[in-house]
Amino acid sequence: MILTDELLLQYKRCHRRAFLNVYTEESQQPSEKNQFLLKLTEEREFHSQQVVENYGLPYHQPKTLTKDKENNLTLALITENLMRQGVECIYQGVIIYKVKNFIDTNQEVTFIVSPTLLIKQDIPSRWGDWSYFSVNTHLGKNIKPEYKLISGFQGDILSLFQGINLSHCQIFLRNNLKPYYLNLSIWIPASRELVKEFTLMIVQKKEPDVFISRQRCSFCQWYDDCYSLAKSQQHLSLIPGITPKRYNLLTSEGINNLENLSQAKIWDLNRILDKDMANKIYLQSQSLVSHQAILKNPTLPIIPYHPIELYFDIEAEPDRNIDYLLGVLLVNNETQEKKYYTFLAETLIEEETIWRGFLKFISQYDDAPIFHYSQYEVETIKRLAYLYKTPSLPLQSLLNRCWDLHKIIINSFYLPVENYSLKSIGNWLGFHWRDPKTGKISSHNVRISGDQCVFWYDQWLKTNDRTWLNYILVYNEDDCLGTYELKKWMDKELRVKN
Repeated sequence: MILTDELLLQYKRCHRRAFLNVYTEESQQPSEKNQFLLKLTEEREFHSQQVVENYGLPYHQPKTLTKDKENNLTLALITENLMRQGVECIYQGVIIYKVKNFIDTNQEVTFIVSPTLLIKQDIPSRWGDWSYFSVNTHLGKNIKPEYKLISGFQGDILSLFQGINLSHCQIFLRNNLKPYYLNLSIWIPASRELVKEFTLMIVQKKEPDVFISRQRCSFCQWYDDCYSLAKSQQHLSLIPGITPKRYNLLTSEGINNLENLSQAKIWDLNRILDKDMANKIYLQSQSLVSHQAILKNPTLPIIPYHPIELYFDIEAEPDRNIDYLLGVLLVNNETQEKKYYTFLAETLIEEETIWRGFLKFISQYDDAPIFHYSQYEVETIKRLAYLYKTPSLPLQSLLNRCWDLHKIIINSFYLPVENYSLKSIGNWLGFHWRDPKTGKISSHNVRISGDQCVFWYDQWLKTNDRTWLNYILVYNEDDCLGTYELKKWMDKELRVKN
């Protein structure tokens, strides 16, 4: 059995992903298709280089010392030789350590770890009067338990490999060149428990249940396979409001799928869950089974209907702290004409220019309501107004015209959707996003998100190829059109209900 630090990290995040990666032939595994992940890999590499430069040490990189760059055994032999020589710093080294009859399983386990850096210290080991501690880089802005566990695991293997007991290691977070010191006396025992869990799962060949989490699963190469399985099972995780904890509570009472939930007695659900949540999940299940919207409140909001309406959506690059596209769809309800306008920062210094252009455009339609689908648009208006010293009177006038359809939807309706994203609701209404690369509505579900736009904008800045900008504009226009389709549906529903 082989256990790498990457595989253990996968297990910590999702048991099922790790299991599938172990028991599926590599040639049969889905490929990593998400280009945003490529951007993250490049960013982590850049972050790691910054950390190396921060130490100011000469370093050796095993991958540059061999043509066989993907062979862990070769890289491990080079790493061991460098440690034996006592070099100051090793970048992306590989450690391999074997244990026979691991936790009484009659299995030989080969542990493979690859810390970002191995730094020499004056503590004796099998090498001589020196040894090495590990340093890891991560793109998170806060220390997560998974970072600590993986560093604990690496520290454990590194201790065994060198014949010493390491006391600490270091973690560097994004945009922070001050290390976090991890106490290995705490996190090595914790990592051993995680390793034991993983090993037992693999030895017993017990395939973990599927559980779809929109945020965690969206980038995984196994998403399509797991989603298809969950769909075929009418899995509870496809119901908004079902968390892993609530899932366990429901399944322990024999409620295993959407049909069971929709047929459950409300007093039974009140016993299993708290009363308020039981009612919400029950009504959500009724909406899904009936394929109909269900009102949450008898008193519904009045949404403005105006001859001219504006639909607003923003694309941003969080790491560069720039909102680079302000997209507006102008709808003339009298002529049924629609026109899409863009305020696009083609360089990182043009944010103020597009903000002022947006304000000038909006002022031409000072009575028109502005519809959007998240709180982000209002937060961005406030940020840009503060940054570029927009007077308070026109700012307040602009904010008074903004209507967050997401907030209204979640407070007013249960909808037959798996989540309340704009795309999920839009698809239910019959509106489908185009594939930005072809400009056509795809026959299959193309999963594009704002994260993908971040990658495209990054490529535009690197290549100056307008193809990348065109992808973003198609995506943003469809977000505006999707918001418009939702508003049309809401107008009709609210008129009928009121």
